[in-house]
Amino acid sequence: MQEKINSQRVFYGSIFWVSLGLSAIFWVVDSILTVISTNSSFFPTLVGIETRGFWQRLIVLCFLFIFASHVQYSARKRREAEDKLQQTLESLKRAVGTTIQVLVSALESRDPYTTGHQSRTADLARAIATEMRLDQDKIDGIYMAGIVHDIGKISIPTEILIKPTKLTDIESSLIKQHSRSGYEMLKDVESPWLLAEIVHQHHERINGSGYPRSLKGDEILMEARILSVADVVEAMASHRPYRPALGIDAALREIEKNKGILYDEAVADACLKLFHEKGYKLA
Repeated sequence: MQEKINSQRVFYGSIFWVSLGLSAIFWVVDSILTVISTNSSFFPTLVGIETRGFWQRLIVLCFLFIFASHVQYSARKRREAEDKLQQTLESLKRAVGTTIQVLVSALESRDPYTTGHQSRTADLARAIATEMRLDQDKIDGIYMAGIVHDIGKISIPTEILIKPTKLTDIESSLIKQHSRSGYEMLKDVESPWLLAEIVHQHHERINGSGYPRSLKGDEILMEARILSVADVVEAMASHRPYRPALGIDAALREIEKNKGILYDEAVADACLKLFHEKGYKLA
């Protein structure tokens, strides 16, 4: 209701200012026509009848009225199109959120650890993106990608995910397939964000040493560069099935040591600032 009232205020306000502007234009044109009609026979010759005074003013008023009507109609149609587009976008975002929640619930039933990790990583990634002053739409996309960045692990046997000892080379190789699996799961999900590609890239490193495609530098989406730093910090600081937590200090040392090498420097600096200067803590 409030939005409708605000829309009406904008509409009537527009009419007022357009009318005021057209009145000023008419005053100028009227002054010119007065001079013309007094000193020239141009108008009578042009239309074949006497058009001085009233008729000249009436013609100008008709043209101005038509012009004003067209301006108002075009503006209203443009606002209606923008409103419809915004409604469609919001509906799409809600649908994506519902789809993601279904996927997260499916993974949680098999691997509760990964679900908690995704949530904490998403929170940190959002905080880093906010610190870097990215636009809100990118921040929202980074958070949504963070919530499902390990969703590909749903294709990995549970006994490997919760194995309490060090993984074998074969098991590690299977784990590394999760980013590609996540991409395959998300690539056909209609979304206003590049969720599938962000998930695909979150284990890439800017020097090309990451996986699955060994991307380098700007080949990696900024969203994925942010997510990769958040992922490393949360993973190192938290307990894993096969090792105890290494602690937040060790995680931040890793980011400091390898910023500009493995991790985007601007992203690393924003992350370090959050913890060192702004008191950020993992939930």
